[in-house]
Amino acid sequence: MKSGIAFLSGGKDSVLSMHLAHNQGVKITGIMTMIPEDQESMLYHTHNINLVKTIAEVTGLNWIPISASKDREIEALTEALSKQRSEYLITGGIESNFQKKKFDNACKETGMEHYAPIWGITHENLYQKILENKLDVIIVSVAALGLGEEWLGRHLDKKSIEELLGLAKKYRFNAVGEGGDLDTLVLDGPLYANKLEPIESKRIWYGDRGKLEIPELRIIEK
Repeated sequence: MKSGIAFLSGGKDSVLSMHLAHNQGVKITGIMTMIPEDQESMLYHTHNINLVKTIAEVTGLNWIPISASKDREIEALTEALSKQRSEYLITGGIESNFQKKKFDNACKETGMEHYAPIWGITHENLYQKILENKLDVIIVSVAALGLGEEWLGRHLDKKSIEELLGLAKKYRFNAVGEGGDLDTLVLDGPLYANKLEPIESKRIWYGDRGKLEIPELRIIEK
């Protein structure tokens, strides 16, 4: 059995990719999260990133947080990967060639293989896999015309996904959030021994975009 490190932001794409890799026989040996100094990083997610620690706890996996200064984002990743013994780095990339090339190169330098299970997937198929794998996903940030404050904290079920896909076509934003149009957080899934819920949350709205700040998650027995 091959082994892999799951590169997690806590959002739907990275968590789904971890689940798919597991289902395909990859042994998940840990969860790695990059915590960038640059809050506008083009390579890594930043919103609610510290919550991944609790996701690691409910999945029973070791959490590997890596700090990255603004001018050493890819070097920090390469150095972190060089200390791992897993064969794969599992990421949730879908469309960004910029990000994929960075991860490809970092893996090549360290003798690992970059595995992106949902690379190139259609938006409709991505959401179908989220429903099939029973991930409990909420939206935690929006930054696109057509997505108002009411979407913050909303769960992605069949009804809301259909609405989201319709709005994406109407307003021409990226329905899966590539480029920052929306971000998500996964509160439950098949690999979670227990489910999660925000202890408290705060909506912050800037007029045409906003985010849901979640300081801490509560672990709830299934």
